[in-house]
Amino acid sequence: MKIALFVTVIAMMAKLVVPVTADDRPSDPFGSYTTELNKEAPIAMIWDSLRDKMLIEKGYFHKCEQTKDCPLIPELVHALEEIRQYHGRALLGHLNLSVNLMLEPAPADWTTPLAAITMKHGDCKSYSITKYAGAQELGVSADGLRLVIVHNRRLGEDHMVVAVYQDGEWLILDNLTNFLVPDSEKKDYEPLVVLDYKGARRYLSAFWFE
Repeated sequence: MKIALFVTVIAMMAKLVVPVTADDRPSDPFGSYTTELNKEAPIAMIWDSLRDKMLIEKGYFHKCEQTKDCPLIPELVHALEEIRQYHGRALLGHLNLSVNLMLEPAPADWTTPLAAITMKHGDCKSYSITKYAGAQELGVSADGLRLVIVHNRRLGEDHMVVAVYQDGEWLILDNLTNFLVPDSEKKDYEPLVVLDYKGARRYLSAFWFE
């Protein structure tokens, strides 16, 4: 995943962060404290723009779901209904597997879920953003859902995954595996940035390379 540029820029914007206000929702995955990125930080702006596009796309999806006259939508609705038959960890496992099988690995930019599914390929961002949207459609609480940019120490590259809070722990949905693993067991992943409906935050524990 080619996001090293964004990570470098985030490092340069470190002086613009402010503390995240504590609330009742689960703390971020990987057991590290985070600080909110300034809204003018490049990755925060990218995420804000993408979230706006995803909201528009979500409206289109629901309209097509009702009218049943849009290409591709019936297939997606059917896939979601099949996954919805499961609950808890099993539901998340089937979501992870379904998206992993739905897309082919290929270089890609930040894109919306329907765009990725239409192209039928993408990188870890495409897989993760599609799972993020899918989890929302399946009823996962927004407070228990995160996109996390990590540094994969084993492969020596940056990567994106989805974290879902289930039964008191964060489970990682990853296009590199069809198995769900708690964040506490992903020792090869160094968390860098977390994204969700509240915005973009960086991890205090992240080690920045320039």
